[in-house]
Amino acid sequence: MQLSRFVVAYRDVRPGEHVLYSVLADHYIGIDSATSDAMERWARDRRPADDAERETQQVLLEEGFLVRSRSEDDANLRAFLERAAEGIPDTMHVTLMPTLACNLACTYCFQKEAPAFTKMQAHTEDSTLEWILHTVDERALRTLHVHYFGGEPLTRKDFMLRTAEVLGASMEARGGSFKWSCTTNGIGLTPHFVREMCRFGAGSFKVTLDGDRETHDQMRVYRNGRGSFDEIFDNVVDCAGLVKIFVGGNFLPEQKESFERLLDRIESAGLRGKLEGVHFKPIVDTQKSKPSCTGCGDKEESQVLVQLNKSIERRGLGLKALGGSDTLEALLGPCELHWKNNYTIDPEGRVYKCPAVAGIPGLEVTHVAAAGPEKVAPLVALRPWQKCGDCPYLPVCVGGCLGGKYLKTGRMDEVACKKEQFELSFRESIVRRYLAEFPAVEVSSTATAA
Repeated sequence: MQLSRFVVAYRDVRPGEHVLYSVLADHYIGIDSATSDAMERWARDRRPADDAERETQQVLLEEGFLVRSRSEDDANLRAFLERAAEGIPDTMHVTLMPTLACNLACTYCFQKEAPAFTKMQAHTEDSTLEWILHTVDERALRTLHVHYFGGEPLTRKDFMLRTAEVLGASMEARGGSFKWSCTTNGIGLTPHFVREMCRFGAGSFKVTLDGDRETHDQMRVYRNGRGSFDEIFDNVVDCAGLVKIFVGGNFLPEQKESFERLLDRIESAGLRGKLEGVHFKPIVDTQKSKPSCTGCGDKEESQVLVQLNKSIERRGLGLKALGGSDTLEALLGPCELHWKNNYTIDPEGRVYKCPAVAGIPGLEVTHVAAAGPEKVAPLVALRPWQKCGDCPYLPVCVGGCLGGKYLKTGRMDEVACKKEQFELSFRESIVRRYLAEFPAVEVSSTATAA
Protein backbone atom coordinates (compact mmCIF):
# COMPACT_ATOMS: atom_id res chain seq x y z
CA MET A 1 0.00 0.00 0.00
CA GLN A 2 1.55 3.30 -1.04
CA LEU A 3 0.72 6.94 -1.61
CA SER A 4 -0.21 7.60 -5.23
CA ARG A 5 2.59 9.44 -7.00
CA PHE A 6 -0.07 11.90 -8.19
CA VAL A 7 -0.82 12.97 -4.62
CA VAL A 8 0.92 16.02 -3.17
CA ALA A 9 1.25 16.49 0.61
CA TYR A 10 1.12 19.91 2.29
CA ARG A 11 2.32 19.61 5.84
CA ASP A 12 1.28 21.69 8.85
CA VAL A 13 -1.35 23.85 7.21
CA ARG A 14 -2.22 24.18 10.87
CA PRO A 15 -0.07 22.67 13.65
CA GLY A 16 -0.34 18.89 13.34
CA GLU A 17 -2.80 19.13 10.44
CA HIS A 18 -1.73 18.11 6.95
CA VAL A 19 -3.45 18.07 3.54
CA LEU A 20 -3.20 15.42 0.85
CA TYR A 21 -4.22 16.60 -2.63
CA SER A 22 -4.95 14.28 -5.54
CA VAL A 23 -4.02 15.93 -8.83
CA LEU A 24 -5.91 13.19 -10.70
CA ALA A 25 -9.19 13.94 -8.96
CA ASP A 26 -8.79 17.59 -7.87
CA HIS A 27 -9.67 16.25 -4.44
CA TYR A 28 -8.14 16.85 -1.02
CA ILE A 29 -8.33 15.40 2.47
CA GLY A 30 -7.03 16.50 5.86
CA ILE A 31 -5.07 14.10 8.05
CA ASP A 32 -3.35 14.30 11.42
CA SER A 33 0.26 13.43 12.24
CA ALA A 34 -0.65 9.96 13.51
CA THR A 35 -2.18 9.09 10.16
CA SER A 36 0.83 10.54 8.35
CA ASP A 37 3.15 8.33 10.42
CA ALA A 38 0.94 5.30 9.81
CA MET A 39 1.07 5.86 6.05
CA GLU A 40 4.87 5.73 6.17
CA ARG A 41 4.65 2.37 7.93
CA TRP A 42 2.17 1.01 5.42
CA ALA A 43 4.51 1.98 2.58
CA ARG A 44 7.13 -0.34 4.16
CA ASP A 45 4.68 -3.25 3.88
CA ARG A 46 3.55 -2.90 7.46
CA ARG A 47 -0.05 -3.77 8.17
CA PRO A 48 -2.43 -1.38 9.97
CA ALA A 49 -1.84 -1.53 13.71
CA ASP A 50 -5.52 -1.75 14.70
CA ASP A 51 -9.07 -1.50 13.42
CA ALA A 52 -9.00 2.31 13.44
CA GLU A 53 -5.93 2.35 11.17
CA ARG A 54 -7.47 -0.32 8.97
CA GLU A 55 -10.58 1.82 8.52
CA THR A 56 -8.48 4.92 7.74
CA GLN A 57 -6.44 2.98 5.21
CA GLN A 58 -9.61 1.80 3.48
CA VAL A 59 -10.96 5.36 3.25
CA LEU A 60 -7.71 6.65 1.74
CA LEU A 61 -7.68 3.75 -0.71
CA GLU A 62 -11.28 4.30 -1.80
CA GLU A 63 -10.66 8.02 -2.23
CA GLY A 64 -7.64 7.35 -4.46
CA PHE A 65 -4.95 8.76 -2.18
CA LEU A 66 -3.45 5.31 -1.65
CA VAL A 67 -2.85 2.67 -4.33
CA ARG A 68 -1.99 -1.00 -4.03
CA SER A 69 0.78 -0.87 -6.60
CA ARG A 70 2.45 1.24 -9.25
CA SER A 71 0.52 -0.61 -11.94
CA GLU A 72 -2.71 0.54 -10.30
CA ASP A 73 -1.38 4.10 -10.33
CA ASP A 74 -0.52 3.73 -14.03
CA ALA A 75 -4.01 2.43 -14.79
CA ASN A 76 -5.58 5.38 -12.97
CA LEU A 77 -3.45 7.78 -15.03
CA ARG A 78 -4.47 6.12 -18.30
CA ALA A 79 -8.14 6.32 -17.33
CA PHE A 80 -7.75 9.99 -16.43
CA LEU A 81 -6.08 10.86 -19.72
CA GLU A 82 -8.72 8.95 -21.68
CA ARG A 83 -11.45 10.96 -19.95
CA ALA A 84 -9.52 14.20 -20.48
CA ALA A 85 -9.19 13.43 -24.20
CA GLU A 86 -12.97 13.78 -24.48
CA GLY A 87 -12.59 17.47 -23.63
CA ILE A 88 -15.90 19.17 -22.92
CA PRO A 89 -18.57 16.46 -23.27
CA ASP A 90 -20.54 16.47 -26.56
CA THR A 91 -18.70 19.60 -27.71
CA MET A 92 -16.56 20.37 -30.72
CA HIS A 93 -14.10 23.21 -30.17
CA VAL A 94 -12.74 24.80 -33.34
CA THR A 95 -10.26 27.68 -33.48
CA LEU A 96 -10.70 29.54 -36.75
CA MET A 97 -7.89 31.73 -38.05
CA PRO A 98 -9.37 33.95 -40.77
CA THR A 99 -6.01 35.67 -41.18
CA LEU A 100 -2.41 35.49 -39.99
CA ALA A 101 -2.03 39.25 -40.49
CA CYS A 102 -2.00 41.57 -37.49
CA ASN A 103 -2.23 45.32 -37.08
CA LEU A 104 0.25 45.27 -34.19
CA ALA A 105 3.89 44.18 -33.97
CA CYS A 106 4.28 43.06 -30.36
CA THR A 107 7.93 42.84 -29.33
CA TYR A 108 7.65 39.21 -28.18
CA CYS A 109 5.66 37.97 -31.20
CA PHE A 110 7.44 35.44 -33.40
CA GLN A 111 6.01 37.17 -36.49
CA LYS A 112 7.13 40.70 -35.65
CA GLU A 113 10.10 40.64 -38.03
CA ALA A 114 8.33 38.76 -40.83
CA PRO A 115 4.66 39.73 -40.72
CA ALA A 116 2.16 37.44 -42.40
CA PHE A 117 -0.51 38.67 -44.79
CA THR A 118 -2.37 35.43 -45.49
CA LYS A 119 -6.15 35.49 -45.22
CA MET A 120 -8.73 32.79 -45.82
CA GLN A 121 -10.26 32.89 -49.30
CA ALA A 122 -13.94 32.29 -50.08
CA HIS A 123 -13.56 28.74 -51.42
CA THR A 124 -11.53 27.70 -48.34
CA GLU A 125 -14.12 29.33 -46.07
CA ASP A 126 -16.87 27.26 -47.71
CA SER A 127 -14.85 24.05 -47.34
CA THR A 128 -14.08 24.91 -43.73
CA LEU A 129 -17.74 25.34 -42.80
CA GLU A 130 -18.61 22.10 -44.57
CA TRP A 131 -15.81 20.22 -42.78
CA ILE A 132 -16.87 21.53 -39.37
CA LEU A 133 -20.53 20.61 -39.78
CA HIS A 134 -19.67 17.21 -41.27
CA THR A 135 -17.50 16.45 -38.23
CA VAL A 136 -20.26 17.59 -35.85
CA ASP A 137 -22.73 15.25 -37.58
CA GLU A 138 -20.31 12.33 -37.84
CA ARG A 139 -19.58 12.44 -34.10
CA ALA A 140 -23.14 13.34 -33.05
CA LEU A 141 -21.99 16.38 -31.09
CA ARG A 142 -24.52 18.74 -29.55
CA THR A 143 -22.47 21.91 -29.08
CA LEU A 144 -20.12 23.79 -31.36
CA HIS A 145 -17.76 26.35 -29.86
CA VAL A 146 -15.85 28.44 -32.38
CA HIS A 147 -12.89 30.47 -31.21
CA TYR A 148 -11.72 33.25 -33.53
CA PHE A 149 -7.97 33.72 -33.38
CA GLY A 150 -5.17 35.12 -35.54
CA GLY A 151 -3.25 37.10 -36.50
CA GLU A 152 -5.83 39.64 -35.49
CA PRO A 153 -9.33 38.27 -36.14
CA LEU A 154 -11.02 41.69 -35.88
CA THR A 155 -9.32 42.67 -39.14
CA ARG A 156 -11.72 40.10 -40.68
CA LYS A 157 -15.02 41.14 -39.07
CA ASP A 158 -16.77 40.14 -42.30
CA PHE A 159 -15.53 36.56 -41.90
CA MET A 160 -16.56 36.43 -38.23
CA LEU A 161 -20.08 37.68 -38.90
CA ARG A 162 -20.59 35.43 -41.91
CA THR A 163 -19.37 32.21 -40.31
CA ALA A 164 -21.11 32.86 -36.99
CA GLU A 165 -24.41 33.35 -38.83
CA VAL A 166 -24.04 30.13 -40.84
CA LEU A 167 -22.83 27.98 -37.97
CA GLY A 168 -25.35 29.40 -35.50
CA ALA A 169 -28.26 28.67 -37.85
CA SER A 170 -26.87 25.22 -38.72
CA MET A 171 -26.54 24.15 -35.09
CA GLU A 172 -30.01 25.47 -34.29
CA ALA A 173 -31.42 23.40 -37.16
CA ARG A 174 -29.72 20.34 -35.66
CA GLY A 175 -31.24 21.00 -32.26
CA GLY A 176 -27.83 21.89 -30.85
CA SER A 177 -26.16 25.06 -29.64
CA PHE A 178 -23.52 27.43 -30.98
CA LYS A 179 -21.07 29.44 -28.90
CA TRP A 180 -18.22 31.68 -29.95
CA SER A 181 -15.25 33.42 -28.41
CA CYS A 182 -12.50 35.65 -29.73
CA THR A 183 -8.96 36.42 -28.66
CA THR A 184 -8.19 39.94 -29.84
CA ASN A 185 -5.72 42.72 -29.27
CA GLY A 186 -8.77 44.97 -28.78
CA ILE A 187 -8.09 47.26 -31.72
CA GLY A 188 -11.39 47.51 -33.58
CA LEU A 189 -13.54 46.20 -30.72
CA THR A 190 -16.71 48.31 -30.81
CA PRO A 191 -20.20 48.12 -29.27
CA HIS A 192 -21.75 47.87 -32.75
CA PHE A 193 -19.68 44.81 -33.69
CA VAL A 194 -20.33 43.22 -30.31
CA ARG A 195 -24.08 43.54 -30.79
CA GLU A 196 -23.85 42.12 -34.30
CA MET A 197 -21.93 39.03 -33.13
CA CYS A 198 -24.26 38.43 -30.19
CA ARG A 199 -27.18 38.00 -32.61
CA PHE A 200 -25.76 34.60 -33.56
CA GLY A 201 -25.06 33.10 -30.13
CA ALA A 202 -23.52 33.61 -26.73
CA GLY A 203 -19.94 34.79 -26.97
CA SER A 204 -16.97 36.41 -25.29
CA PHE A 205 -13.82 38.37 -26.01
CA LYS A 206 -10.41 38.03 -24.43
CA VAL A 207 -8.45 41.27 -24.69
CA THR A 208 -4.76 41.57 -23.89
CA LEU A 209 -3.32 44.42 -21.81
CA ASP A 210 0.35 43.95 -20.99
CA GLY A 211 0.64 46.05 -17.86
CA ASP A 212 0.01 49.76 -17.40
CA ARG A 213 0.25 52.26 -20.24
CA GLU A 214 4.01 52.73 -19.98
CA THR A 215 4.82 49.01 -20.07
CA HIS A 216 2.11 48.02 -22.54
CA ASP A 217 3.16 50.72 -25.00
CA GLN A 218 6.71 49.40 -25.03
CA MET A 219 5.55 45.89 -25.94
CA ARG A 220 2.27 46.04 -27.88
CA VAL A 221 2.90 48.58 -30.59
CA TYR A 222 1.89 49.40 -34.13
CA ARG A 223 4.48 48.80 -36.82
CA ASN A 224 5.44 52.47 -36.66
CA GLY A 225 6.21 52.10 -32.96
CA ARG A 226 3.10 53.91 -31.66
CA GLY A 227 1.61 52.50 -28.47
CA SER A 228 -1.87 51.01 -28.30
CA PHE A 229 -2.88 51.06 -24.61
CA ASP A 230 -5.34 53.96 -24.56
CA GLU A 231 -7.24 52.78 -27.63
CA ILE A 232 -7.58 49.23 -26.33
CA PHE A 233 -8.50 50.23 -22.77
CA ASP A 234 -11.17 52.65 -24.00
CA ASN A 235 -12.65 49.91 -26.19
CA VAL A 236 -12.85 47.57 -23.21
CA VAL A 237 -14.63 50.23 -21.16
CA ASP A 238 -17.09 50.90 -23.99
CA CYS A 239 -17.94 47.20 -24.49
CA ALA A 240 -17.89 45.95 -20.89
CA GLY A 241 -21.38 44.92 -19.88
CA LEU A 242 -22.49 44.26 -23.46
CA VAL A 243 -20.67 40.93 -23.73
CA LYS A 244 -18.42 38.77 -21.61
CA ILE A 245 -14.92 40.25 -21.63
CA PHE A 246 -11.83 38.67 -20.11
CA VAL A 247 -8.66 40.70 -19.70
CA GLY A 248 -5.40 38.82 -20.13
CA GLY A 249 -1.82 39.96 -19.90
CA ASN A 250 1.67 38.58 -20.52
CA PHE A 251 4.34 39.58 -18.06
CA LEU A 252 8.04 39.43 -17.43
CA PRO A 253 8.98 38.96 -13.75
CA GLU A 254 10.38 42.50 -13.42
CA GLN A 255 7.02 43.97 -14.54
CA LYS A 256 5.02 43.02 -11.44
CA GLU A 257 4.40 46.59 -10.29
CA SER A 258 3.24 47.60 -13.76
CA PHE A 259 0.57 44.90 -13.65
CA GLU A 260 -0.48 46.05 -10.19
CA ARG A 261 -0.98 49.53 -11.64
CA LEU A 262 -3.04 48.01 -14.43
CA LEU A 263 -5.30 46.42 -11.82
CA ASP A 264 -5.63 49.84 -10.15
CA ARG A 265 -6.63 51.33 -13.49
CA ILE A 266 -9.23 48.59 -14.08
CA GLU A 267 -10.77 49.25 -10.67
CA SER A 268 -10.78 53.03 -11.02
CA ALA A 269 -12.52 52.69 -14.42
CA GLY A 270 -15.44 50.95 -12.71
CA LEU A 271 -14.81 47.63 -14.47
CA ARG A 272 -15.09 45.42 -11.39
CA GLY A 273 -18.24 43.38 -11.86
CA LYS A 274 -18.40 44.18 -15.57
CA LEU A 275 -15.51 41.91 -16.57
CA GLU A 276 -15.59 38.13 -16.54
CA GLY A 277 -12.21 38.25 -14.89
CA VAL A 278 -8.52 39.01 -15.22
CA HIS A 279 -5.77 36.45 -15.73
CA PHE A 280 -2.06 37.10 -16.26
CA LYS A 281 0.58 34.62 -17.42
CA PRO A 282 4.32 34.68 -18.11
CA ILE A 283 5.43 35.55 -21.61
CA VAL A 284 6.17 32.46 -23.68
CA ASP A 285 9.57 33.14 -25.21
CA THR A 286 9.57 31.86 -28.80
CA GLN A 287 12.49 34.01 -29.91
CA LYS A 288 15.18 31.58 -28.73
CA SER A 289 16.64 34.49 -26.79
CA LYS A 290 16.97 32.45 -23.62
CA PRO A 291 18.66 29.11 -22.95
CA SER A 292 16.21 26.26 -23.39
CA CYS A 293 17.20 24.44 -20.21
CA THR A 294 14.35 23.48 -17.95
CA GLY A 295 13.74 25.89 -15.10
CA CYS A 296 15.60 28.97 -16.33
CA GLY A 297 13.91 31.92 -14.62
CA ASP A 298 11.03 29.74 -13.48
CA LYS A 299 11.26 30.50 -9.77
CA GLU A 300 10.97 34.28 -10.03
CA GLU A 301 8.32 33.92 -12.73
CA SER A 302 6.27 31.56 -10.56
CA GLN A 303 6.51 33.77 -7.49
CA VAL A 304 5.29 36.79 -9.44
CA LEU A 305 2.41 34.76 -10.88
CA VAL A 306 1.29 33.71 -7.40
CA GLN A 307 1.54 37.29 -6.11
CA LEU A 308 -0.46 38.69 -9.02
CA ASN A 309 -3.12 36.01 -8.61
CA LYS A 310 -3.49 36.99 -4.95
CA SER A 311 -3.89 40.63 -5.92
CA ILE A 312 -6.49 39.77 -8.56
CA GLU A 313 -8.52 37.77 -6.04
CA ARG A 314 -8.22 40.41 -3.33
CA ARG A 315 -9.67 42.97 -5.73
CA GLY A 316 -12.56 40.70 -6.75
CA LEU A 317 -11.36 40.39 -10.35
CA GLY A 318 -10.96 36.61 -10.49
CA LEU A 319 -12.13 34.51 -13.42
CA LYS A 320 -15.86 33.89 -13.04
CA ALA A 321 -15.96 31.20 -15.73
CA LEU A 322 -13.25 29.22 -13.97
CA GLY A 323 -14.86 28.72 -10.61
CA GLY A 324 -15.06 32.11 -8.97
CA SER A 325 -11.76 33.57 -7.90
CA ASP A 326 -9.96 30.25 -7.89
CA THR A 327 -7.34 30.78 -10.57
CA LEU A 328 -5.92 27.29 -10.04
CA GLU A 329 -8.75 26.08 -12.27
CA ALA A 330 -7.05 27.84 -15.18
CA LEU A 331 -4.08 25.49 -14.75
CA LEU A 332 -6.01 22.23 -14.72
CA GLY A 333 -5.34 20.50 -18.04
CA PRO A 334 -4.42 18.74 -20.19
CA CYS A 335 -4.56 21.46 -22.81
CA GLU A 336 -6.74 21.28 -25.91
CA LEU A 337 -3.91 19.70 -27.92
CA HIS A 338 -4.91 16.40 -26.28
CA TRP A 339 -8.67 16.76 -26.84
CA LYS A 340 -10.23 14.47 -29.43
CA ASN A 341 -12.76 17.07 -30.64
CA ASN A 342 -10.50 20.12 -30.71
CA TYR A 343 -9.06 21.61 -33.91
CA THR A 344 -7.45 24.76 -35.28
CA ILE A 345 -7.92 25.71 -38.94
CA ASP A 346 -5.51 28.13 -40.58
CA PRO A 347 -6.27 30.46 -43.54
CA GLU A 348 -5.11 27.80 -46.03
CA GLY A 349 -7.56 25.21 -44.65
CA ARG A 350 -4.92 23.13 -42.87
CA VAL A 351 -6.26 21.52 -39.72
CA TYR A 352 -4.09 21.39 -36.58
CA LYS A 353 -4.46 20.25 -33.00
CA CYS A 354 -2.53 23.19 -31.52
CA PRO A 355 -3.06 26.89 -32.38
CA ALA A 356 0.56 27.72 -31.49
CA VAL A 357 1.85 25.94 -34.60
CA ALA A 358 -1.06 26.68 -36.93
CA GLY A 359 0.16 27.95 -40.26
CA ILE A 360 3.29 25.78 -40.24
CA PRO A 361 3.10 23.25 -43.10
CA GLY A 362 3.74 19.67 -42.06
CA LEU A 363 2.34 19.98 -38.55
CA GLU A 364 -1.30 19.69 -39.58
CA VAL A 365 -3.37 16.53 -39.06
CA THR A 366 -5.57 16.95 -42.14
CA HIS A 367 -7.00 19.53 -44.55
CA VAL A 368 -10.61 20.69 -44.82
CA ALA A 369 -10.68 19.50 -48.44
CA ALA A 370 -8.99 16.15 -47.78
CA ALA A 371 -10.63 12.75 -47.70
CA GLY A 372 -9.62 10.00 -45.31
CA PRO A 373 -8.69 9.88 -41.62
CA GLU A 374 -6.59 12.47 -39.86
CA LYS A 375 -3.04 11.64 -38.84
CA VAL A 376 -1.62 11.73 -35.33
CA ALA A 377 -0.60 15.26 -34.33
CA PRO A 378 3.18 15.51 -34.81
CA LEU A 379 3.57 17.32 -31.47
CA VAL A 380 2.31 14.28 -29.55
CA ALA A 381 3.60 11.47 -31.78
CA LEU A 382 6.83 11.08 -29.78
CA ARG A 383 5.00 11.27 -26.41
CA PRO A 384 7.69 13.48 -24.82
CA TRP A 385 5.88 13.54 -21.46
CA GLN A 386 7.09 9.99 -20.88
CA LYS A 387 10.34 11.69 -19.82
CA CYS A 388 8.50 13.35 -16.91
CA GLY A 389 9.01 10.38 -14.61
CA ASP A 390 7.06 10.52 -11.37
CA CYS A 391 6.13 14.21 -11.54
CA PRO A 392 2.81 14.49 -9.66
CA TYR A 393 1.57 17.19 -12.05
CA LEU A 394 1.87 15.02 -15.16
CA PRO A 395 -1.92 14.42 -15.41
CA VAL A 396 -2.72 18.12 -15.84
CA CYS A 397 0.47 19.17 -17.63
CA VAL A 398 1.29 16.29 -20.02
CA GLY A 399 4.56 17.91 -21.02
CA GLY A 400 3.38 21.52 -20.88
CA CYS A 401 3.06 23.80 -23.90
CA LEU A 402 4.50 21.52 -26.57
CA GLY A 403 3.64 24.00 -29.30
CA GLY A 404 5.52 26.81 -27.59
CA LYS A 405 8.46 24.48 -26.99
CA TYR A 406 8.56 23.59 -30.68
CA LEU A 407 8.51 27.25 -31.74
CA LYS A 408 11.48 27.92 -29.48
CA THR A 409 13.61 24.83 -30.11
CA GLY A 410 12.28 23.22 -33.30
CA ARG A 411 12.11 19.91 -31.43
CA MET A 412 9.17 17.62 -30.71
CA ASP A 413 10.88 15.35 -28.21
CA GLU A 414 11.17 17.87 -25.35
CA VAL A 415 8.71 19.00 -22.69
CA ALA A 416 8.07 22.54 -21.53
CA CYS A 417 8.46 21.90 -17.82
CA LYS A 418 6.78 24.32 -15.41
CA LYS A 419 6.97 22.13 -12.32
CA GLU A 420 8.09 24.94 -10.03
CA GLN A 421 5.19 27.09 -11.15
CA PHE A 422 2.78 24.24 -10.48
CA GLU A 423 4.27 23.65 -7.04
CA LEU A 424 3.85 27.26 -5.96
CA SER A 425 0.44 27.79 -7.57
CA PHE A 426 -1.08 24.53 -6.37
CA ARG A 427 0.16 24.93 -2.82
CA GLU A 428 -1.22 28.46 -2.59
CA SER A 429 -4.60 27.54 -4.07
CA ILE A 430 -5.15 24.15 -2.45
CA VAL A 431 -4.20 25.23 1.06
CA ARG A 432 -6.39 28.34 0.74
CA ARG A 433 -9.32 26.26 -0.53
CA TYR A 434 -8.92 23.73 2.27
CA LEU A 435 -8.65 26.29 5.07
CA ALA A 436 -11.66 28.20 3.73
CA GLU A 437 -13.78 25.05 3.54
CA PHE A 438 -12.70 23.65 6.91
CA PRO A 439 -11.94 26.62 9.18
CA ALA A 440 -10.24 25.58 12.41
CA VAL A 441 -11.77 22.12 12.54
CA GLU A 442 -10.34 19.44 14.78
CA VAL A 443 -8.85 16.76 12.53
CA SER A 444 -9.56 13.10 13.31
CA SER A 445 -7.56 10.17 11.99
CA THR A 446 -9.72 10.03 8.86
CA ALA A 447 -10.10 13.79 8.78
CA THR A 448 -12.18 15.74 6.34
CA ALA A 449 -12.38 15.35 2.60
CA ALA A 450 -13.53 17.52 -0.26
